[in-house]
Amino acid sequence: MLSASRVGTCTRTFTSSPQGSVCRLSLSLNMAQRRSVTTAAAAAGAGAGNDDVQGAMLEPSVVNTPWGRALGVTAAVAATAYSTTVMPSQAANFVHLLAFGIFLGTNVWNTFFVGLTMFKNMPRQMFGRVQSKLFPMFFALTTGANLVLLGSLQLSPAGLAGAPQNAVAALGVSAVSSLANWLFIEPKTTGLMFERYAIENKPSKSADDEADIKRLYKKFGM
Repeated sequence: MLSASRVGTCTRTFTSSPQGSVCRLSLSLNMAQRRSVTTAAAAAGAGAGNDDVQGAMLEPSVVNTPWGRALGVTAAVAATAYSTTVMPSQAANFVHLLAFGIFLGTNVWNTFFVGLTMFKNMPRQMFGRVQSKLFPMFFALTTGANLVLLGSLQLSPAGLAGAPQNAVAALGVSAVSSLANWLFIEPKTTGLMFERYAIENKPSKSADDEADIKRLYKKFGM
């Protein structure tokens, strides 16, 4: 009488028939394939781990803290909020409030949700590469929102000259700051970041490489 049991995709038959040998060969090939897949997955995982080179990208500055970011957003909101009181035209008022909402929402979402979530859950170098794609769009959007805010004030009956000058000054400073970040500061710091990544990812580092990392470290926090 034959007795059979299922193992993987093979039925093992406990007889001395040639089919039993074929079954054992099939089972061995099956296990070899599984080991190959497991080895490949482990190698892929090890490669992904190499993406996260240990070490802080920069020492946090005085303002690069949750309180510093919160105060910065609050100051920007308080400064630009003055300008929402001088729009008698409903159409211009809508455009003005829409631009202000985009500016405020983008800053809050990027600062307190997107950035912090990615920073805590992604390998450092991967986080830096994603941010290098997001920041140009972020600064372009905030620059545009600031310019629309200024433009909507100009289109109001009183114009920029009749608007509260502290509001106009605050919007002007915000627009210039966003523009400088978009066109100069962000590209410069991103370039330094990728220079450091290239050195960090070398299989072995010389004394000159370590000195270059320290030099780039200082430039990045300029």
